[in-house]
Amino acid sequence: MIKEPTIRLNFILTVLLLMVCVNGVFADQAVANLKGEDKERFDKFRHLFNTGNATEFYSYATDYERYLKKRGDMNLYYKLKSNEGFYALRHNQILQAMDFAKQLETEVRQNRAEDYYYLPIGLMADIYYESHDIRKAEAFFLHALNEVGDRDPKFTMRVYQSLGAMQALKNPQQALSWFEKSETKAQKLNNMEYLSMSVAMKGYVYFFAGDSINFYKVYDEYNNLRTSGNPDFSKRYNSIMEIAKHAFDKDYDSARNILHRGNLNVDSALVAIRLLAFEGDIADGFAAIKQHYVELDSIFSLAQEANFNHIATELTLRQAKEEAEAGKKKVKLLTNWLIGLIVAFLIIYIMGRRRLTRMIWDRNKKLKIALAHAEESDRMKTAFISNMSHEVRTPLNAVAGFSQVLCTPGIELGDAEKADMQERISANVELITSIVNEVLELSKSESESRLRPDSDMEKVWINQLCRSILRSMTIKVNKGVETHFSTNVADDFTIRTHSKTVRRILTHILDNAQKFTEQGHIELRCVCDTNKKVLNLIVTDTGVGIPETDRDRIFELFEKADGNFKEGIGLGLPISQRLASSIGAVISLDSTYTEGSRFILSIPMKK
Repeated sequence: MIKEPTIRLNFILTVLLLMVCVNGVFADQAVANLKGEDKERFDKFRHLFNTGNATEFYSYATDYERYLKKRGDMNLYYKLKSNEGFYALRHNQILQAMDFAKQLETEVRQNRAEDYYYLPIGLMADIYYESHDIRKAEAFFLHALNEVGDRDPKFTMRVYQSLGAMQALKNPQQALSWFEKSETKAQKLNNMEYLSMSVAMKGYVYFFAGDSINFYKVYDEYNNLRTSGNPDFSKRYNSIMEIAKHAFDKDYDSARNILHRGNLNVDSALVAIRLLAFEGDIADGFAAIKQHYVELDSIFSLAQEANFNHIATELTLRQAKEEAEAGKKKVKLLTNWLIGLIVAFLIIYIMGRRRLTRMIWDRNKKLKIALAHAEESDRMKTAFISNMSHEVRTPLNAVAGFSQVLCTPGIELGDAEKADMQERISANVELITSIVNEVLELSKSESESRLRPDSDMEKVWINQLCRSILRSMTIKVNKGVETHFSTNVADDFTIRTHSKTVRRILTHILDNAQKFTEQGHIELRCVCDTNKKVLNLIVTDTGVGIPETDRDRIFELFEKADGNFKEGIGLGLPISQRLASSIGAVISLDSTYTEGSRFILSIPMKK
């Protein structure tokens, strides 16, 4: 028996399986349901796939796939994308087919279309099969089976048949196992097309293996399918099955007659060689094998020439692209440098303009501040002169008047009258002294308004301090006004603060209270708020109170809520506020109290 060349047979079976795979894609259920314009579009695609030239086919395929993608028919879209790869493979364009497979894999993975991962893998398997890299082809086919699962039964049967074809000569039993899987799947799906092809492929393997017993069994099975009247029965392998039947029956003339008619859908020369081997004609068999080798070498030469031409074209295109890219890079580099220089110039120019503008703004701001200070100083000077002229002139007039009376010759005064005049002169002198002291203290408070360091603080027994301050001002209060002190802390309670400053603040507030309280009471209360960690010193009086319209300006310099009816120049509260700020304290007016005035000095309790 003559041993057929394994590589050559594999090549023929590869071509056979590629034809099966392509027809299988077109027989998909999604295609069977097409109607109207959609069916016309698909029929044109299939027609160009089978008979069209590459330019026409790829152009139409691109437009058709764009149409499917726009409609959202991704099932047919991905399968037709894979058919572009089959088209290239069918025309021996190995590299182009591989490019299509890589593009399809990139697209399905970018779109996370997991249901279609198997398509580019199956296409890569067929590409390696066509390239005679059986090991990689088998690995990709098995990978495709794992990916497809139960999604595409027809694809699964095509892969079974491809794996069987790869093992047909090297391992016939393994090949038959794959064909039987395809047959079982086709029976389960009641798919006569794949069932008839699977059975025929088994017969084809038995024919080349010379196994007549199993061939006859397969032939009877195939014949039963053929005579069943099912319109989906595939007649593709009728001729080869009949040739094999006649060969095993030793009716070689009938086998050769069918062989000469052609249309076997398998390699006729290889079948002829197998027939000669059956007859035992070694000489003719050798001549036929020799002729077959020559023909196959021509086929391989054409295929390799096509691939090398494609490679040369690709290299030329890539070289042109690289040159174009290099030119683009140079232009881009020069453009970037030019843009960079322009941008740098604009940045320097803008930064310079902004710096100059900022300097102008800063100077304008300083000038505005200086102007505001000047205006404020002028206002304060005017207010100061106005207040001083009134507040100082009044007691001076009194002192001058009483002095003139005392010094006037011929006027006799009694002791009581002299004592009264002396008391009035002393009171007005004391008032003038008080005004001067307030002005001096205002000046001093301006220099002390910044926050004092904690190192200057001392331990203060707050109850003792409050009683001392209240006691010192009791002698000034009007008759009928009572003074009280209350506290919620023990007498041994201490805080760390600036005692002298606290004394000055409370003195000013209490002076205001006694000045405006004609009757009722004045209360100094000490309240410790542990939650807020603050000590509140509260001065409450039952005086005239502060009108709501004047509450926002009582802490401004030279402002007096009572106009000019009370003594003083309106510095007590502004001085108190500056002093409070210097020790981190806050002084505020309690607007909820309506029976007089209530001021709250809040001192933070520090560790």
